[in-house]
Amino acid sequence: MPHPLGVLTLLLPAPREACTDAELRELEAELRAAEVETRRVPLGRNPEQTVRREVAEGARYLVVCGSQRALTQVIPAVVDSEHDVVVGVFPGSRPHDFARTFGLRSNPAAVAISLIRPDVMLVDVGVVTFTDADGKERTHYLINDAVIGLGAAVVRRRRTLRRLGRFGGLLSWWSVLATYRRRRSDVDMVFAEWHGRAVQIRVSNGQFAHDGLHIAPLALPDDGVWDVQVWDGPRHLPFTLQPKMVLSDHVPHRHISQWRQKTLEVSSHRPSPMAIDDEYAGTTPASFALLPGRLRLKI
Repeated sequence: MPHPLGVLTLLLPAPREACTDAELRELEAELRAAEVETRRVPLGRNPEQTVRREVAEGARYLVVCGSQRALTQVIPAVVDSEHDVVVGVFPGSRPHDFARTFGLRSNPAAVAISLIRPDVMLVDVGVVTFTDADGKERTHYLINDAVIGLGAAVVRRRRTLRRLGRFGGLLSWWSVLATYRRRRSDVDMVFAEWHGRAVQIRVSNGQFAHDGLHIAPLALPDDGVWDVQVWDGPRHLPFTLQPKMVLSDHVPHRHISQWRQKTLEVSSHRPSPMAIDDEYAGTTPASFALLPGRLRLKI
């Protein structure tokens, strides 16, 4: 029988980003047992275009079956739509820091129970303006977090070492730490400002980053404000504090300043690298705004 929100459209990203076929079949079996109708739709080479087509043809309940990157690829089509589209998330075994904030599970049976219920949460979506590799101004949607500075340089380096798995992640940190220098930055917010040499600046909508580190415990994706952190200590701090980040014991810290702000602008005396939702995007200057409650998230 149809779900109150409609047929569940299971969006399947590229194999590297998708949950496994076994996980997907188990989810479908759980939904069939509850007499909930589903259909599979491969996202193909242009996920945004695929979702726009599906929404235009009447799909209103989309479930992204894969990684956080797969979700970010469909967000523009959902946010820009004039229809009330509900988005569900099934990470499976893929990394998904955004899902962690909401306790969205990877177990197919638990996810099926969540997808069947009618509960929907209105989640904020960020809008980031920055400079791309060609020196042009670009605008990008953000769902989880952005990092400027050392953390972004690590993300950029990790792209070339992805094939090495976890060792490639460690090697990315070590190689960047050997050469990275703090940069003088200016952070202008609505009710505050910060000026000085920063190791990194984090702007968070969700609480987790770097595959499970609880970096921004005060961030709430439905409160209409960013959680802003400026790290001004030694350059090794974002790496050496990671064991404490597992349980968010790294804050408060004398080298981490925190604010909650609706908008902010970040500039640097030299362009600083920036990553959005764990993908390298470009450089400063950058500005951040929020679209309150724009994403209808199935929880």
